[in-house]
Amino acid sequence: MALHETPVDKVPQQLLYLVYGDQDVYRHEAKFSILTALAHGKPSTLPRIRVLTDRPEDFQGWPVETLALSAERLAQWQGEHGYIHRRKACAIAAGLTLAQKTLFVDTDTLFLDDPDLLFQQIQPGQYLMDSFEYDWDYVCEREDYRRLGTHLAAHGVNRGNGFKLYNSGLCGVTDNDAGLLAQAIERIDQWTEGGFDIHTIEQIAISFGLRHATVRETRRQVYHYFAEKRFFHTMQAHFFAQHGEAFRPALVERCHEVPRSKPFPTAWRRLTIKWKLRNQRGAARKIGRDLLYGSAAPSHPYYDLCRHHWWDSAAREIQRLDPQRQQRLFGQLERWPRDLPEPSRPQDKALIMAHLRERVATSG
Repeated sequence: MALHETPVDKVPQQLLYLVYGDQDVYRHEAKFSILTALAHGKPSTLPRIRVLTDRPEDFQGWPVETLALSAERLAQWQGEHGYIHRRKACAIAAGLTLAQKTLFVDTDTLFLDDPDLLFQQIQPGQYLMDSFEYDWDYVCEREDYRRLGTHLAAHGVNRGNGFKLYNSGLCGVTDNDAGLLAQAIERIDQWTEGGFDIHTIEQIAISFGLRHATVRETRRQVYHYFAEKRFFHTMQAHFFAQHGEAFRPALVERCHEVPRSKPFPTAWRRLTIKWKLRNQRGAARKIGRDLLYGSAAPSHPYYDLCRHHWWDSAAREIQRLDPQRQQRLFGQLERWPRDLPEPSRPQDKALIMAHLRERVATSG
């Protein structure tokens, strides 16, 4: 079944995104990622940018091609076993026919360099994946991986002859790789039949297919912020609230306003905080670090909007403490904890405690 009612040109290179649903955060992620690709790319070598989406109207006026996805197509791609990330493998497979080289990009990705540098590395038998995460022998004995291990054992895989597992936030393939993706989808269906304990089955299936191939990582050219979304969602929401979502060339330049990392304190301040917390252990150390990191974040219009996410992390850790320890360390959250060093900005003490009280009360 064709992806589009009208023929789509096959191009040398394409960036491929999959965006579905009506949540603002994912639309913002995709649009901001596209802006960073445009900001770093050269017009002469910029790949075609294509978005597989059930809401093509969201990208009207943007310098992209949209390929409309029906609800039926999305349901078909999710498969019989309800594994939502099967859709990514299906999207990559469907996109192979549209370009000689395809770089599939998760929406929570920022380009830090010219996308063409990535395409130069994609060759027959040479692939791109976002980043190496771990070896099979590192996780194979974990309880949630035991069931998958029985499937892999049928392929002769054991602890002694495993393979590398990659994050598939970016995946670079060629139009000769239809078989690779078809096998990955087949394995996803086998490994999710009867339920599944691991939500990264899709990237494990692709990694397994690449176990004998040359795989290069993309982390130097991109930043995949999958574990730090809350910071970037806040910054991107502010960016589009300020500048609007309608595309215009000025947006490409303006996207440089937004930091490409979460609000880490400077190296010197991190070292100072580590020294101040040298006598703390376990949860108290992590709580203290997050409280002080939020206070010591660099001054920046976008960072000022999201440094409270550090304090949210501390609030979650406080709630995990047993009631007696929580009471001993933090009392009623009315005053700064006696055992923790104070923030570098004195005015943050009351602000942080008010924030913690609100978060703990809301979740309680």
